[in-house]
Amino acid sequence: MSDMHDRPFPRGILIALAALIAFTVLAVGIARLSGFDPSQEPRSPATVMRDVRFVDADNGFLQVYDFDTGELIEAIEPNEDGFLRGLLRTLLRERRLHQTDLDGPYRVSLRENGHFTIEDLSTDFYVDLRPFGRDNEAAIGRFVASPQTSSQMSP
Repeated sequence: MSDMHDRPFPRGILIALAALIAFTVLAVGIARLSGFDPSQEPRSPATVMRDVRFVDADNGFLQVYDFDTGELIEAIEPNEDGFLRGLLRTLLRERRLHQTDLDGPYRVSLRENGHFTIEDLSTDFYVDLRPFGRDNEAAIGRFVASPQTSSQMSP
């Protein structure tokens, strides 16, 4: 075991690590200077969309309305659909930060790439729902689901 401490660290590994660090710093610098922002990837065109309004009723129900027609789409029972309620808290916080109308519509869309998204039309805050999992994506996507989109939601 003592001969292990007597041997120098391999020079090739040190050079490779230094080159990797230099490459990483260079790549990040180029990306920053060129304005590249991976969080702003181009959105796939929407194939189906619906503007909706969410209302917290006094009885704890979350009511979902079609914004254009005023039609009640669904009344969600208290303590149900936790993902949707959490997402709405985030969207509402964004509206408060931007000091915009708290009752404006949200656009739920099925994109050409098969992803469902929700967008706050008053703040331009946009969420691609695919990273949250198929179940959570479908929980929001159901508001635009039609017979043709329901088959696209299936795994």
